[in-house]
Amino acid sequence: THRSGAAAKAADFHLTEREVEILRHLVDGFSYKMIAEKCGISYPTVNTHVSHIYENLQVKSVAGAVSLAVREGLV
Repeated sequence: THRSGAAAKAADFHLTEREVEILRHLVDGFSYKMIAEKCGISYPTVNTHVSHIYENLQVKSVAGAVSLAVREGLV
């Protein structure tokens, strides 16, 4: 299925399930504050996850992460 393909690709980029969830929210246009509320985590925790996402995807911005996620089928 599409979902397992995305999970396999996420594993290639060493993303955790939580990081993929946050990435999906970024793709959907949510702010860090909105993501924190949706996931029931603190704003600094979202920040930490996003930092890991940037490192693992080798990007420097939300736009870069979103672009790569869509292009690579991670979400």
